[in-house]
Amino acid sequence: MYLFYDSNGRIASSIGALTPEELTYIPVGYTALYLDDNEYPDIKNSYTNYTVIDGMPQYTPIPDSVRLPYTQESKIEEINIACNLEILNGFDSSVLGGESHHYKFDMEYQANMNQQMGILSLDPIIELIPWPTSIGVIVHTKSQFIQLLKDANDFKSSRLFRYFDMKSQIMNAETTDEVKLINW
Repeated sequence: MYLFYDSNGRIASSIGALTPEELTYIPVGYTALYLDDNEYPDIKNSYTNYTVIDGMPQYTPIPDSVRLPYTQESKIEEINIACNLEILNGFDSSVLGGESHHYKFDMEYQANMNQQMGILSLDPIIELIPWPTSIGVIVHTKSQFIQLLKDANDFKSSRLFRYFDMKSQIMNAETTDEVKLINW
């Protein structure tokens, strides 16, 4: 597939063609950007694009203005994955008297915490909650477990706020180089 863009980087249209040699028409004043259908929509520096000069396709560099939206989209996906992995890898809490313990926080553990919170709400008599940590199951008091839920929420919220802040930075970036400097 080809995207046609003008000297300002504005995309005008697209047309299907298998190879640069099969491209029979490029509007005057436009460059044809060849996208491999198997890779679309990611544009990478290795993608070839052509302008027809004297009837022959000639390589031309992809303008940053054309690459920028694809670079932004790819970077947002990258930081989304990193954010989710960090959340799912769990968090540390010192809710048990100052000593820090690691707590799993994958989807199953998040669901189990929510279920336990619901049970505590329905049964005020419960005072002790055994809960798994990285060193095994440890009994938490009700107040410790409530604090653990708050720690879990703070942990997840801080990662999500970081993600949305970085996403905003990416969308406000004006060049692909600026986008590439933003890392989780």
